[in-house]
Amino acid sequence: MSVVVPVAVAKVIRVRVSGEIDSSTVDLLVRAIEPHLDISDAVIVVDLTEVTFLGTAGLRALERAEHHANRVGSELCLLTETTAVRRSLALLDMLRA
Repeated sequence: MSVVVPVAVAKVIRVRVSGEIDSSTVDLLVRAIEPHLDISDAVIVVDLTEVTFLGTAGLRALERAEHHANRVGSELCLLTETTAVRRSLALLDMLRA
């Protein structure tokens, strides 16, 4: 998994992630997103378009990040293009319901 250092522009923060997100790489994802979660009124865009696998550890980390962002008045947005990642995110949507 690789992470591109995010750039903030007018409280829009984009974090690009690629590769596989599983229990062995989820810490990289968390370290990339976590520093931005306390910025209020921000939009944190997690770009998952180059992610090839999103396991349960990644789903849990994204869910925790979303809750944290919502508590401080920010929004976490997830971008994806791959079917595998969309299926994983669909599971996350079912857990929210």
